[in-house]
Formats: sequence, C-alpha cells, structure tokens
Amino acid sequence: MHGQQPRPTAEKAGGNPRSHGRARCFQTVAGLECVRMIWQALAWYAAVTVGGVTALGLLRRLGVGSGAAWAVARLVGCTAIGYLAWLAGWLGLSHWWWAGLVAVLPLLWWGRRAYRQLEPRTWLEAELVGLGAFVLLAFMRLPALAVTATEKPMDLAILATLMRPGAIPPGDPWLAGVSLPYYYLGFVPWVVPAKVCGFAPDVVFNLLLPTLTAVSAQAAWALARSLGGSRRAGVLAGFLVVFTGTFDGWRQLFAGAALSAIDPWPSSRAIKGTITEFPLFTFQLGDLHPHLLCVPLALVAVFLARALRKSERWSLPNLMLVALIYGFASAANPWCALPIGLAILLAVTADENGFVRPTGAGRGPWLQVLAVGGLGWLACFPFWRYFHPPTQGFGLVHTGTRTSEMLLLLGGVLVPLLLLGWELAWRLGGVELARRQFWRALWLAGMVAAAIVTKRVLLAVALGLLVLLAFTVVRGGQRRVRPALALTLVPLALLAFMEVFYFKDPYGEEFYRMNTVFKASHLALTLLAVGVPVLLEWLGRRRKRLAAVGAAALIVAGLPHLAAYAARALSARVAGWEGLTWMAPGEPAAVAWLRKQPAGTVLIEAIGPAYSDAARMSASSGVPAALGWENHEGVWRGAAVEPESRRRKALIEDLYRSNNPDTVRRNAGELGAGLIVVGSVERRLYPEPGLAAVLRAGKVAFQRGDCIIVAVPR
Repeated sequence: MHGQQPRPTAEKAGGNPRSHGRARCFQTVAGLECVRMIWQALAWYAAVTVGGVTALGLLRRLGVGSGAAWAVARLVGCTAIGYLAWLAGWLGLSHWWWAGLVAVLPLLWWGRRAYRQLEPRTWLEAELVGLGAFVLLAFMRLPALAVTATEKPMDLAILATLMRPGAIPPGDPWLAGVSLPYYYLGFVPWVVPAKVCGFAPDVVFNLLLPTLTAVSAQAAWALARSLGGSRRAGVLAGFLVVFTGTFDGWRQLFAGAALSAIDPWPSSRAIKGTITEFPLFTFQLGDLHPHLLCVPLALVAVFLARALRKSERWSLPNLMLVALIYGFASAANPWCALPIGLAILLAVTADENGFVRPTGAGRGPWLQVLAVGGLGWLACFPFWRYFHPPTQGFGLVHTGTRTSEMLLLLGGVLVPLLLLGWELAWRLGGVELARRQFWRALWLAGMVAAAIVTKRVLLAVALGLLVLLAFTVVRGGQRRVRPALALTLVPLALLAFMEVFYFKDPYGEEFYRMNTVFKASHLALTLLAVGVPVLLEWLGRRRKRLAAVGAAALIVAGLPHLAAYAARALSARVAGWEGLTWMAPGEPAAVAWLRKQPAGTVLIEAIGPAYSDAARMSASSGVPAALGWENHEGVWRGAAVEPESRRRKALIEDLYRSNNPDTVRRNAGELGAGLIVVGSVERRLYPEPGLAAVLRAGKVAFQRGDCIIVAVPR
C-alpha cells in the first residue's frame, strides 16, 4: 500500500501566483517551440518536394501514372540530384552538394509537360499517405529526439561529415586522416536539401526520419497498386511498411504490463542471440542505419522495374533510371543487393500474363535485368572501388528459430500467408474435389515432415510456402495475382536462408547469426508488408472469412506497440528538432563552433566504449577525431586497424593524464590534432591535474558552460 498521501499545499494546488506565472511562461515557450518546429518541418518538406518535382518528367516518360509518379518522385528526384552532386565530390569539389542544384532547372524544363498533366485527384491520395506517415512518425518520436545512445552517434557522425566541406570519399569521423570504410551512400540523397535549408546535422537527423517514413509509405503504396492492389490495399501497405508491430506487445500485455509500460526493446530481440527489428521499432528508434536508409530505395527500385516491364519503351534512359535507384539501394545497404535484384528480376519476368522464361523471345527481359544490375554497379563504382569490408564467409546455422520466437516475431504475416497457402493448395487440384483434397493434404504433410526432419518450424513453413507460391507463379496462364505472389517469394527465401546459413562476423558464438537474422528478417517484413495486403484482396474475392482472419492478424499484431508509442508521445515535452539537448551546458554551442572550423581540422576528445557518450563532439560536428569508438573501427576495418587504434588510444590517454603541457603538445602533434576538448565527459573520465595540463598546453579557443576547447600548435 502507498499509505496516505500528503494533502496538496496552496502552491501545488495552483493557488500561488508565481506558479501561474511559471506555467504561463512554460506554455509560451512551448508554443514558440511548436511554431519553430512546424516552420522547420515545412521548410524541409518543401525542399524535399522541390527535389521530387524535378523527377516527375523522368517518371512520366517511363510510363508511370501521375499518382504513382508523384508517390515516388521525392525519392527519385533527391537521389538523382544527390548522385550528380556526389560525382562532383569524386572529382574533388569540396562543396560538392551545390553541384546537384545545376540539374534542377534542366530537369524542371524537361518535365514541364508532366506538370501540366497533373490533376489533384491523381496525386492527392499518394500525398496524403506520405504526409500522414510523416506527421504520425514525427509525433511518436517526440520523446526520442535526443541523438544519443544506441547507434545514433555513429549515424550522426556520418551525416555531419557529409555536410562538411570535403571531397568524396568522406573522411572517417572517428579515425582522422583516412576515408570512411562504411556504407554512407544512403545519406547522399538528403544532403542537398539539408544544405539548402541550412539546418544543423542533428536537426536534419530528426527531420530525415519522418521523411524516410513518408517516402517509404508512398513507395509501398505505389508498389502495391502496381502489383494489382486496390486503393485500400495500397493504403494498408503504406501503413504496414512503417508501422508493422509484432505479437510480443500482446505477450507483455497478457503478462500484466500496462499499455504505457510495453517495452519494444525485448520485442526487437525476439530470437535469442539476434536482432529482430520490425518496421515500427526501426523507424521510431531512429538509428539511421543502412537497413533503414535503403527501405524506400529498395521499394522504389522494385516499383520502377514493374513500370519498366509495363512500358513499351525499353530505352537506355529508362534502364539507367532503374539502375540508378537499384545501384543506390545496393550501395546504401549491400545486404539487400541480391534480394532486391531477385525482386527486380521477378517483377520483370512474372506479370499478369505469365512467367517469362530465358529462352527465345523471353531472353530480352532477362538481359534487361542483367543490364540494370550492371549499370547499377557501374553507377556506384566509385563507392565500390574503395569499399572493402572484412568478410569471413558463410557458416551453417546450428540453433534454429524456436516456434514461440517465430510466432511472436512473424505471426502477424505468417497467418495470412498460411491461409493463402491453404487456398492455393486447394486450387492446384483443378475442379475435382478428391484432387483438391489430395494436393492440400500433400502440402500440409510436406511442411510437417520438413519440420520433423529439420526440427525447424520456420524453415519448414517458409519452404512450404516458397514451393507452393513458386509453382503457382511459374505454371498456368493469365493470373492477376502473379506479380504479388512473385514478390512474396523473396521474403520467404530470406526467411528460409537465415534458418540454414549465416554470414560470419566478429560478434562471437553467442551472437553468431545476429546480423544475418537482423538483415534478413527486417527486409522480409518490409517486403511482406507490401505484398500481403494485395494477396489478401485476392483471397477475399474467394474466401472472405479467411481473408478477414488474415487481415485481422496482420493489423492487430502491432496495435499494442503502436498504442504504447502514442501514449508516451502524448506526455512528451516539445523541445524542438535539435538532437543535442542531452549534452552538458555549453557543449551544443561548442559543436556549432566546431562546425565552422575549416577542412583539415582534427580534434581530440574523450575515448570510451561503443554506445557511450564518448566521441560526442566529432559525431555531432563532423570534425574528425583522432580516435572515436574504437570498437566500431574494428568492425569496419577488421583486425588490421588494431595496431593503429591502440597507438592512438595510448597517446590520447597519456595526453589527458600526463600532467605535463609539453606531453600534451607532443602527443597532439603526433596525432595531427589542433584542438583538444575539455568537457563533461573528459572531467568524468580523466583526473583534474591532467586536464589542467591540457588547459596550459595551448590557447583557449572556445569556452562556454562546462566546455572548453584548447587550440594547440601543430
């Protein structure tokens, strides 16, 4: 029992005039913050929209309808402009992002006819899908705008580095003097709008997340419609590709958790020893990682492949546009290169009229898909030339996914797929009842036998559905549902793959298949979010009750997660789009000062473990540090970087602990650094006499609040 609570005093009850004054002051400040947030969001949205308008002519010439063209235009336009700017960076232009603006006016002029053909009814639905997703995600992220913890500092470091003057490839923000060995291309489409708006990287970071939500929802809407789905299926796909949750929220509710206390973190670790992010978790968490950045790129690449198949004009410009988006998706997240390549192949070869085999006249589409792959790789060749991640090969999985884990993570999408399989297996038997019963029983028996032999239920289910859907796609004549069935083959193949194979990485035996399950299951959920609503429509025309059950499972699965996020957002305090409010007093101002420093500036700051607040200044400003998160450098570069990391770490530790200004200057010189940070983290980690020696080693270049930056002679 809580016991008797104290009676409120007059001040607590609201009787004190000072309390009223403070409340009115707080309300005024909060109102001003809301106005400023809305203005910044509108400015950003307008900049991204202008980039999209430039692509309408390209898309209309490809044969894309007005509504669908508007839906994918922002992503295509910003990618095309960003690509041209990126190429200028490879040619050595330090302010390379401005080169992208050169293409805006020619593209606007080239597509002028498309603008005259636009009517509100053709693009309004697509715009509402994107705008609704933008607003809803922005609202749900109000309590999570601080760009700290998890992988956010690393993602911000890459974005901030790209927004600083410097040629391409960008420098490593956490190992000054060398280029970045990580996937950064997913940020490139958004750098030009960021520079046009003039916002700080942390503001762009928080605005980019709802933007990715909007363009992903619009891409899913357009792709679902191109697969034969109705408006309802398109809207549902646009919702699910961003806001899909899992049954783990219900598990927590039934275990006694309050709605507001539902914790999405264990839901994102549903399979032991792995990461199992689902769309809602990924977008709300806000780690701008490759698997998130590539979602709209991957969906638009598949959509454009469908448009290319329908178009009668297989010209080189059309192929190059599809190849550019596919190339960016693959370079933004190499994990998706093969799956999305397969999805493009199926989008081109499996349409409503039949499956095109690579023989005779059917060779054309297959060759064109090969051309898309080749041109996509060639378009991003400058990236691949310098990107050489450490690889360790494949291994065989020895601990499969348990049935309970499968149901908690994938139950919402597997239920409608199994109901679909129930109907498809029945139809394999033709018109005779006995044959229909035989084929359905054979399909079910095959999955049961596979589960018993392999002891992996998820593998058996995925293979059973994969074989059934593949057989349906390849055989027979005209099938309106064939494109959606063909797309669904890719996520099923991913789920089967992760139950048999894994990519070896340096995470140890306990987490040996962590990354494989992470990347495979996330992409599978993304693609299923688009394909399943279309398949449910087909099922609903034949078995309404089965379709209703499947739709209920699909939608209801994630409601607790969605409601929990919304409940937390309702009580959030509005504080602006800035993501550095978590820092100590004076440190955000220090970051702003660092951003104004010239190219070539190198700083030294506290070093610490991954996911800590160490390396915060380099991450937030884009000014490279002599050493940041040492662990991540090892993951990016492999064991070869360890001697250099240890050398730099020893010099930095000695610098902050030596109590000798001469040692400070000498170590800073060896590291090529001209600035040394003394802030809240340094005071927590290093002794006061060592910090005093740092202050005596040079001139105070910046001082505010708890933060001092010392300039030492180089």
